[in-house]
Order: sequence, then structure tokens, then C-alpha cells
Amino acid sequence: MTTSKALTVIPAIDTLESEGLALAKMYKNEQASLKKRFKISISKDGLDYRLGKLMRSLRDEVGENGKVTSARLKEVGIANIDKRRRSEALWFFDNQNDCLKAIKASKKGFTSLTALQLAMKKADKSNDGPSTEGDTEGNTEGKPSTVNAESIVANVLATAEKHNIDIQQVVLMLIDSATATTDVPSEERKAA
Repeated sequence: MTTSKALTVIPAIDTLESEGLALAKMYKNEQASLKKRFKISISKDGLDYRLGKLMRSLRDEVGENGKVTSARLKEVGIANIDKRRRSEALWFFDNQNDCLKAIKASKKGFTSLTALQLAMKKADKSNDGPSTEGDTEGNTEGKPSTVNAESIVANVLATAEKHNIDIQQVVLMLIDSATATTDVPSEERKAA
């Protein structure tokens, strides 16, 4: 007497299309989960909000230009939290209103403070846009100037691209200008 056992056949993923559909579904579920966790994390009782609030208090202890020491971080129990995470949480806490507006305005939503921060920086850059005019002129509102080496380079690159000028030629001219003017006081360079 022979007994036969019924074999359960599991359909194998045999096409690229079915594999792609399965992965797309998994990705959608993962993103939804990440968005939910992110929303919880930035709420008043969430990790990022509370961490940012604590970091703000620690930063206020040492002054804005001071550094929170590793010993102090150990004392309050957050030394094991990655410094980037602490920094992003502080940034979120300090910019909470702008962040919440950006989250609300977003079509896709965000899954992390890193993504939110990057999107807000991109939005700020696209709103400001590179300017070929002097950025410090007309800055009469008492705001600190945002002109730095990066913004100057971005302006030069944007202007060169706009006017189809070879960037290598611009760089060589900048190097020549910088080496030729090292002996000339800055007042004379401004007048020239």
C-alpha cells in the first residue's frame, strides 16, 4: 500500500514583470511605514522633537558658539545617539514651523529629517537663485549676509553657463587674478 502525499506547488516568480510588481508593492509598504514612523518621531512626544528640545537646552547651557562636550552628552544619556541625528533634531526643533509647512506642502511626504532638510535647502536655493548682482547690496533688513565662497562660486558658474563661457577659462583667469593680486591691498583691488 502506497501513500501519496500531495505536494503543494508554490508558484515561482518566473517573469521580470511579476518580480517588479512584487518589489513595487513591498517598496510602497515600506515607504508608508517610514512616513508613519517619521510623523510620530517629529510629534511633540516623538524622538526627534524631544531630542531636538534637549539639544537646544544643552546648547543654551554652553552658548551658541560653544560645544556640548562628550562628557555632558554622556551625563544626559545621549552620547550613543549619532551626532548627525542629534544635529538634525536640533535643526528641526529650531526650524519647526518652517519644517511643518514644508511637510504639509509636500506632495510625496518625507521619511527622515535628512530628506526634509535637503528638500528645504533645495527650495531655498531655487527661491533665491544664483544672482550675478552683488548679494550684499540691498541687505538693509539687518539680516546676516549669506554670501560665502560657495555662493560666489555658484554665481560664477551660473553666469558662465548662462553666457556659454568656458568654465576652465574662468577658473584660470580667477587663479591668475588671485595670484597677481596677493601683493595688492584689497582696497586697491576694489577700486580696480
